[in-house]
Amino acid sequence: MKYYKASTKHLCGVWLIILYLVVAPFVAQAQSWKWTIGSAITQYQFENSKGVQIDWMKPSSGLHVELAHEHVLLDTVRLISKFSKSAIYFSNRPKLAKSLSYFHYAIGANYHQLNAIGDVQQIAFSYQTDFVGFSASLGPKYTFYKGWNLGVAGVLMGQQLIAGNQLLSNRYYPLTEDGQFNTFKIFAGYQIELSKAINPNVRAFAQVRRTASLFSPQSPTGKLDLLPMTISMGISLNR
Repeated sequence: MKYYKASTKHLCGVWLIILYLVVAPFVAQAQSWKWTIGSAITQYQFENSKGVQIDWMKPSSGLHVELAHEHVLLDTVRLISKFSKSAIYFSNRPKLAKSLSYFHYAIGANYHQLNAIGDVQQIAFSYQTDFVGFSASLGPKYTFYKGWNLGVAGVLMGQQLIAGNQLLSNRYYPLTEDGQFNTFKIFAGYQIELSKAINPNVRAFAQVRRTASLFSPQSPTGKLDLLPMTISMGISLNR
């Protein structure tokens, strides 16, 4: 079987060009844009057709890249400048307005390599994958010391495999033909973010995100769940 795998650099380049063309018209309207890059460490959790957990898969790392558009759930400063029903409603409920002003939501596009390695009966194998998709997050952020912020958020992601292979012994098998990988995957989880203001328009941040795949398809051999943890750093550009 002849096997061809597109290079990671090529995939990232194509993805970034398409992403730029999609989001460029909306940059002027953005409150803040977040660029994130880091590592995705993925645990493969496989349950065979008899319901037994298989433990011969080990986590492996891969690239994680994301561009997200972030908003404050309720911008009280902007709201005060408007004369509307919403402004009147929240002006009469200052505690509710203040609580909502702590919450941020973000919608983004991302690229993940969700990989794993292992061995069984002295036969080594590895999984190398390239996923693209979207993410959505919502949660509070608090300023606690001289421009430092701590944020906690729930995360929902949708991911689609665009390239991948399994190396088993000395042969490659395409994962794009494997029903456990090539279906659209939904992930849910949480993230913790620590950020620091560099100047009024730029923040630097570090982020840890843990998610797990949901509604994984059942195959004749069993069910596979992916549990990635991303550790990343990034820059937030505020308008």
